[in-house]
Amino acid sequence: DGTLYRSSSPINPEMVRNTFADAAAAEAGVRTFVNLADTEAEATAYPGYAESYYSAQNHIFLGLPAAFTTDAFKAGLANGFRFIIENEGPYLVHCTEGKDRAGLTAAILECLMGATYDEVCADYMITYTNYYGVKKGEARYDTILNSNIVKTLTKAFGVEDLKTADLSACAEAYLTGIGLTAEEIAALKTNLSK
Repeated sequence: DGTLYRSSSPINPEMVRNTFADAAAAEAGVRTFVNLADTEAEATAYPGYAESYYSAQNHIFLGLPAAFTTDAFKAGLANGFRFIIENEGPYLVHCTEGKDRAGLTAAILECLMGATYDEVCADYMITYTNYYGVKKGEARYDTILNSNIVKTLTKAFGVEDLKTADLSACAEAYLTGIGLTAEEIAALKTNLSK
């Protein structure tokens, strides 16, 4: 709480939320941004980039595809986690809308830090509540939850049932699998627990 945030892009005006996300990041004192969606050239070309709070902070531009099982995604994500290790928080991870690439990234970090299945799912679904008005208890809530973050994390972690899995151990194994060392994982946990 107060260390890791997830949002839609604070710089990309396409979703018409960038100025709100940038202002919220400033209010939260975010120091380090992990941009999963854009390359540096794309990011710095957005109108208003130079005047944003974002532009004066620590940031990494990963330009990752929304293809979570590819080597390019995994290698880029590992670099994003290393950037968190090397920089002070609070941290904000984002893609374009803040739900797919950023949702998975936040979920992995939440699992690493000991979040429960229900906590990870509730956090992920905030996006759909905020953007689309989806409410818990509606049939589409469970459909979205199961077809998105549950399906993706189940595959990433190589488990049959996330509800019964040791999510922290699964996250550590995932991070090891994408190339982080035990020392890097420990440093990541330290930074996220400040």
